[in-house]
Amino acid sequence: MESRDTVIPDDLDKVFLKASSLFRSYNIGASRLSVLKGLSLDIKRQEKLFLRGASGAGKSTLLYTLAGLERPDSGSVEIDGKSLYALSHTEQTKFRNTKIGYVFQNYFLLPDLNAVENVVIPSLISGSKDNKERAIEILTKVGLSNRLRHRPSELSGGEQQRVAIARALINDPEIVFADEPTGNLDSSTGGELMETLMKLVDENKKTLIVVTHDAKLAELGDRELLLADGRIID
Repeated sequence: MESRDTVIPDDLDKVFLKASSLFRSYNIGASRLSVLKGLSLDIKRQEKLFLRGASGAGKSTLLYTLAGLERPDSGSVEIDGKSLYALSHTEQTKFRNTKIGYVFQNYFLLPDLNAVENVVIPSLISGSKDNKERAIEILTKVGLSNRLRHRPSELSGGEQQRVAIARALINDPEIVFADEPTGNLDSSTGGELMETLMKLVDENKKTLIVVTHDAKLAELGDRELLLADGRIID
């Protein structure tokens, strides 16, 4: 029997994530602002896709909608054949915690926990045993073997984001979403961080979706989509 992480080569050409006719809008005072305007896209398994566009183009809203963090007004998102927003709240939470990893621009590390303790949080939420050995292994791979017991306040911005990458990978997800992962870092640190993330994604055969405003960074992906005014443009 194939494990869930075993990928048959032919599967690499199949659609892993499918978004159809996504609409999302927000109330701004007395008016309503449309952010996603009927947006559709397909992503293949193990593809590295970069979403790029100016501020306000809808990149982060799209990412959060694809990742199950923000329900669209209408439309659907399927990941590995599962219709994300058709799941119950409990099913959706379990699906996100086992299938999806997240890397946010602002890290979102818990300040009173050290690096290892921050990384193991998703495994504890999923009901797994305390997975400290795996946390240490991943932190070592991201270059933090000498910072395992340091709290976020004792780490640089680049180091905090490396902890966040390790946390995203602790449950061995099939897809990783990264929202402006280098946005708070200088260009040199950001470049090194992306090299680390891309290497881990390749080694572990993950699908990756990255939001960025950086055209140079977007060249690292297999494919780039440009967003403007809530739509994908050619």
